[in-house]
Amino acid sequence: MSDDTDFVSVDVFITTSRQEVLLQLRDDKPDIRWPAHWVVPGGHREPGETPYRTAVRELREETGLHVPGLRPFHPVLAATDHRGARRRAFHAQVDVDPAELVLGEGQELRLVPFAEAQRMKMPPALKGYLRQLETRLTVGRTPDWAVVDDIHRHLSDHGESLGLPLLHLQVVKIQEEAGEVAEALLGVLGANPRKGVSHSVADLQGELCDVITAAMVALRDTTADPGAVLAEHLAGWRPSRPSRPSRREG
Repeated sequence: MSDDTDFVSVDVFITTSRQEVLLQLRDDKPDIRWPAHWVVPGGHREPGETPYRTAVRELREETGLHVPGLRPFHPVLAATDHRGARRRAFHAQVDVDPAELVLGEGQELRLVPFAEAQRMKMPPALKGYLRQLETRLTVGRTPDWAVVDDIHRHLSDHGESLGLPLLHLQVVKIQEEAGEVAEALLGVLGANPRKGVSHSVADLQGELCDVITAAMVALRDTTADPGAVLAEHLAGWRPSRPSRPSRREG
């Protein structure tokens, strides 16, 4: 459901529960983009990297932080941000201790309240993305469901262009993805004598994630608060226990 190759760079938004964002002051060099501006950590991909691996590496190199819980962040791109389509963004909320930060690039690292960040010297498009992120955090959307909201919005627009209801398309999509899970499982087991072992466990996991994501988007199309619906459903789930055979007394 995503393209891991059509990107050139990543941005990493690290926020805290105190409504701060981690910013980096770029070097004041005339030969770089946005010299002496505040930006979020990030950088260009290296050969063979996925967006996620690029984000983890750049964050570690530029700040010393290792944050395994990064989630995709899909801001609505500014009209002036011509490079946005080739860039990926990630977000995580971590209560960073400033003493743990290690400056690996630029002039300074600083945790800045959202309101103060809007008054700092930074690319205009980035200010807009920070406003979007602050809004999402304010309404209490969990990172995973925020991603589902983004996918839902994108697919809704696509469905409208086709004149088809999104829910119908997503149900078909779930069926398609489920078929790919079955194919991946056969590939892991080597059950197809013609293909042999053609898939890895990681391939199987990816296909399972695609099924889950497709179902989450379908659920989102039926309610504005799919997280609450899923939580209520899971709360009512109980594993059934086999009944014990009754003992007959002789």
